[in-house]
Amino acid sequence: MRGSNKWTGLALVAGLAVSAQAVAAEEPNLNANPGSSSSFGQAGQMVISQDLNGFLGYNTASEVFLIRLEPSADYFLQQNLSVGASALVAFGFGDSTVVGLGVLGRVGYHLPLGERVSLWPKAGFGVQFAHVPNASDVNFVLDFNAPVLFHLTPHFFIGAGPQVRAVISQSVGSLGSEQGYFAGNDVTLGITTTVGGYF
Repeated sequence: MRGSNKWTGLALVAGLAVSAQAVAAEEPNLNANPGSSSSFGQAGQMVISQDLNGFLGYNTASEVFLIRLEPSADYFLQQNLSVGASALVAFGFGDSTVVGLGVLGRVGYHLPLGERVSLWPKAGFGVQFAHVPNASDVNFVLDFNAPVLFHLTPHFFIGAGPQVRAVISQSVGSLGSEQGYFAGNDVTLGITTTVGGYF
């Protein structure tokens, strides 16, 4: 009886060991097929990305919680130099409720920092239609963001970095603030996150 228990115990241990190896083999290994910052930013590459910005707290015009979704497409004209455009979709809640829709053109320059890490600062200018209760306005938007990218696998990256956005408006403003011509009083500081791929 003891012999039987011994063999049963050994079979159980062997089975667990094989199962553990199978599970380990199924786990994704990002180092098995790593991305490379030097592969990104080549002439002729098209980049499709989604930027998500969540600003809570500091805006020079009003206190709001602002969420921005910005699907984007960029094209590298030459190595590391890109041009592109973003669709601007914004929702704000706080001192006032605001909905914004627009488009922004931008230019960027890619800077490899390491084997899998790079910096991709971009500056843009665009136009946005903003609507708040009982009022609407067209704003001009100046934007600068500098996400640090981590290249997870070939052709796929994630990133995050600081963003500064200024709004030039004559009346309502992108956040529903009553203001005159742009005088530095509607500037938003925040963090932008991005996920994207390129081909």
